[in-house]
Amino acid sequence: MSLLSVENLNVTFPGTAAVQGLSFSVEAGQCVAIVGESGSGKSVTARALVGLAGDNAAVSAQRLHLDGKDLLHLSPGQWRGIRGRHIGFVLQDALVSLDPLKTIGSEIAEALTEHADMPRQDVRRKVLDLLTSVGIPNPEERIGQFAHQLSGGLRQRALIASAIAANPALLIADEPTTALDVIVQAQILALLREMKAKGTGIILISHDLAVVASLADHIVVLKDGAVVEAGPPSQVLSRPQAAYTRALLAAIPSVETKGQRLTFGSGTPDVPAARPLQDGGTAVEARSVTKSLGERLVVDKVDVRLVAGETLGLVGASGSGKTTLARLLLALQQPDQGEVLLDGGPWSHLSEKQRRPHRPRLQLVSQDPLGSFDPRYRVIDILAEALEIIGLPKREWTRRATELIRSVGLSDSHLLRRPRQLSGGQRQRVAIARALAMKPDILICDEPVSALDVSTQAQVLDLLEDLKRQFGLTILFISHDLGVVHHVSDRVMVMHAGRIVEEGPVGEVFARPRDAYTRELLAALPRIPLSSIASKAKGYPHDHILDSSVHIGA
Repeated sequence: MSLLSVENLNVTFPGTAAVQGLSFSVEAGQCVAIVGESGSGKSVTARALVGLAGDNAAVSAQRLHLDGKDLLHLSPGQWRGIRGRHIGFVLQDALVSLDPLKTIGSEIAEALTEHADMPRQDVRRKVLDLLTSVGIPNPEERIGQFAHQLSGGLRQRALIASAIAANPALLIADEPTTALDVIVQAQILALLREMKAKGTGIILISHDLAVVASLADHIVVLKDGAVVEAGPPSQVLSRPQAAYTRALLAAIPSVETKGQRLTFGSGTPDVPAARPLQDGGTAVEARSVTKSLGERLVVDKVDVRLVAGETLGLVGASGSGKTTLARLLLALQQPDQGEVLLDGGPWSHLSEKQRRPHRPRLQLVSQDPLGSFDPRYRVIDILAEALEIIGLPKREWTRRATELIRSVGLSDSHLLRRPRQLSGGQRQRVAIARALAMKPDILICDEPVSALDVSTQAQVLDLLEDLKRQFGLTILFISHDLGVVHHVSDRVMVMHAGRIVEEGPVGEVFARPRDAYTRELLAALPRIPLSSIASKAKGYPHDHILDSSVHIGA
C-alpha cells in the first residue's frame, strides 16, 4: 500500500479548473516532485492534500488516501489531527506563515506539544536540535527571536523546523529552498535526503529543476492543472518527451546560456542602440565602506566600482551583507566609515536635501514587489506616483504609464489591476516599470527573480538585458543563484561575512575560483544533466550534449 495515493484529483474554483485529473502515489522513503510554471496548479494541489484548498474550492477524487485513511470527507477537527502529526507542510512564504506574535522557539515548541506528545521539560532541547538540523546558526540566540528579526533564509529554515518537528510520515514542501543561498540549500537538501532514508515520504514542489534532480525519485510536470509528462528524473530531465518540458529545461540559465536569450522560441528583439557611454567611466563607487547594525559588523571595509554600462553580479550567503551594501550604495543607509561616490562626486556624505534631485538616477528592484506596493493602488497609480516625483505633468501620466507597461511586456489591461491580482512575474515586471519611470541610469536589482518559476525568470532576465541595451543601464545584480549571476553578469563579486573575498570577470571567477569560499559556493550547487533534446531546444545542434558536471541554478 502506498503512503499517499491520489487518483483523478480535481480542484475547481468558481469558473476555473485549477487541477484536472491528477494521479500519482508516494511511497514511504520516496520523493515525488511536482514542477511547472506559476499558475500550473502545483500549490493548489499541495493545499488540497492538507485540506486547505479554500472555502470556495471544490475538491474531488476517485481516491485520496494517506496510509489507507480516506482524506476526502474529513471534518475541520479531523484535519487538525492530520496536519502536523501525519503530514508536515512547508509553505513558500515564511514571513506570512510564521506567527508574528510568537518567537520561532515558541512556534516550533507548539508543534511538538500539540503533535509529538513530548514532555515539556524536553521541548527546549528538541527545539534547539531542530534549529541546528536545518542549519540555523547560534540557535540559543535565535530561539527567542521573532520572524521579523530574521532574514528570509532564516525564516524559511525555522518554518521547515516547525513542519518536521512531529516527525510526520509525509512532508509536503512547497518551494522550500527558494529563499536560501546554495550552501544552506545544500544543508536542507541533505536533511530531506536523511528524512527519505528514514522512511519519510516527500512531495517536493519547486521551480528549481536542479534541486528536483538532486532529490526526486519521480517527477510530475503540470501545465494549466493537467499532467503533460511524468516519470523518473532520468527520463523527464534527460529525455523529455513533451515540448513544454523541453521549454522549461531550455529556460534554465547556466554556463552554456551566456550571451543567449532564455525565452524559448524568441529571437533577439529589435532593440534601439543604447546611448553612448564613456568607456570605463565609473557610475558608483564605494571606498572602504563599513557598516554595523547593533553590535554586528555587516559590511567590513568594502570597495566597489560599478562601471557604466556593465552588469556587476554580487553573490554570497544569506547574512553576508549583500543587501546592506546595496542600501549603502543607494544612500538609504549611511556608512560608519568610508564613502560612496556617484559619478566621482560625493553621494553618501550629502544631505538628503542635496541627494533628492539625483535619487531618480538610482532605482531599486527588490525581491518582494508585493510587499513594496500599496495594496490599495492599481498599477496605473503605482506608476503615476513615480511619474509625479519626476515632475511629469498629470495630463501625461496615462500615456507614459501605458508606454512603461508595454515596455516590460504587459498589456494596457494590467494598468487597472491591483498587486494581488497579478502573478509573481507580472508584479516583478511592474516593479521594473516603476523603476524605469524615474529614467534611471543605474538599477540595483536585489534578488529580482528568486521567487519566480524558471519560465517567468527567463522572461524577466531577457527583459532586463533588453532594457539595459535600450536605455544604456548600469546594473548591480544581487542573487544567491550562481547560474543566474553567471548568465547576466560581466563581472562578479563574492561576499562573505561582510567582506569581498573574490572579484573578477564572471567566466574567470566561475571557472578558476581562487578563494576557498567561492569554491565552497560552487561545490554546493545542485547539478542537472541536460540531454541533446534540451540542448536542441536552446538552439544547439542536436548532437550537442551539455556536460553533466555543469552547475545549473534555476
